[in-house]
Amino acid sequence: MTGIVLVTHNGLGEMIRHEAEHILGRTVNLTTVAVSYRTDPETSLDQLRVAMAASADAGGTLVLTDLPGATPHNLAARAAVENGIPVVSGLNLPMLLKVINHADEPADELASRACDGGQQGVVRA
Repeated sequence: MTGIVLVTHNGLGEMIRHEAEHILGRTVNLTTVAVSYRTDPETSLDQLRVAMAASADAGGTLVLTDLPGATPHNLAARAAVENGIPVVSGLNLPMLLKVINHADEPADELASRACDGGQQGVVRA
């Protein structure tokens, strides 16, 4: 299994996790880290390092962030590069469901699945 860490703006990670669990009908094993604009960035960076290390599993760790270029993504990318952890930004519910359902794959493969799942979930009706 690959560890999954959601790094998002306040509350978003927990909300999307809750919806994924509701859809799947089960608890999902992942870690959420909320980054607040009120928190010192170095404190958030330390929290991210701890969360990534604790989430590491046989397949490694994958980090999903909500908004590319925003503080949660930038801090996650900084912490992840230290350990070669892939980071995918643009978190949406289809992306998360794809990742959860394929968490038995190694982190790099799972990162590709995350991108595919996120893009496939964007549909114009």
